[in-house]
Amino acid sequence: MRLTSQFSASQQHRIDMEYVHRQQVLFVDPSHGARSQMAAALLRAVAGDRFEVGSAGIEPNGSVDQVREVLREVGIIDFIPGRRAIPSLLDQPPDLLIILCEEGCGHCPYVPGARRVARWPQPDPDVASPMDRMALLRRIREDLEPRIASLIDLPGS
Repeated sequence: MRLTSQFSASQQHRIDMEYVHRQQVLFVDPSHGARSQMAAALLRAVAGDRFEVGSAGIEPNGSVDQVREVLREVGIIDFIPGRRAIPSLLDQPPDLLIILCEEGCGHCPYVPGARRVARWPQPDPDVASPMDRMALLRRIREDLEPRIASLIDLPGS
């Protein structure tokens, strides 16, 4: 929606963005650990403010140790871990729910009312040995990067 030509391009962009519905993307894993928080950080880094990005878990207690280091390796320096439980999000379901738990985990989180649901199975880094954890986090990041990039091209995004 163009209001008038009296605004600079940057002012007009800010005004236009107020009228655009930003897609809400929520990444979840059972513990709200490394997987969901890494995916959220990757999408924020690639998409900026094009999406409203969140992450959560059933029982937020997963370790995010070493996630900051793995993200810095790809130039993401503003990672701020957080803890959110899924029940706190039930009043506003996301446009896109992305479930990141491993295949057959049996504890996959779900948010009722999500418009679209995707499942991107990822191994649980919390069960990896300390020696294997960094390598596993890198593999998860490498698997997530092209998936995150594909979100930019979704219709309506």
